[in-house]
Amino acid sequence: MKKNVAFLILIATLLTACAGTITLNGTTWELVSYGPVDNPTMALPDVDATISFDDDDNLKGNVGCNGFFGEYEVSGNTISTGPLASTMMACETPQMDQEYAVLMLLNGTLDFESDGATLTIFSEDGTSALNLIRTEN
Repeated sequence: MKKNVAFLILIATLLTACAGTITLNGTTWELVSYGPVDNPTMALPDVDATISFDDDDNLKGNVGCNGFFGEYEVSGNTISTGPLASTMMACETPQMDQEYAVLMLLNGTLDFESDGATLTIFSEDGTSALNLIRTEN
């Protein structure tokens, strides 16, 4: 009986430790909404808005009009992004507005939460967020 209890405690501890480990490497996410946490704006339905994190700590994507790219580093539940670069095409106002809002929020040292299927990246002050769903790679 004591062995069973000890084994169950060990398994519970291991599962708890594994649950806290989040990796973004090799994942692609589709934008669902962005903006204030209490009143987010839905992503434009006719725009393929994605963010990808590769295995070499590079991120890239397109969330409206222009492609963007840069470096990222994950430590626990914090993601740090370096300056992001992007192409400079002009597009319709809704796409440009979405792109501007997302790129402004995505720059810096940010907290995030993920359950593997969804990803929420919070602004530095925690009042705004990007809400994304994982896509097939």
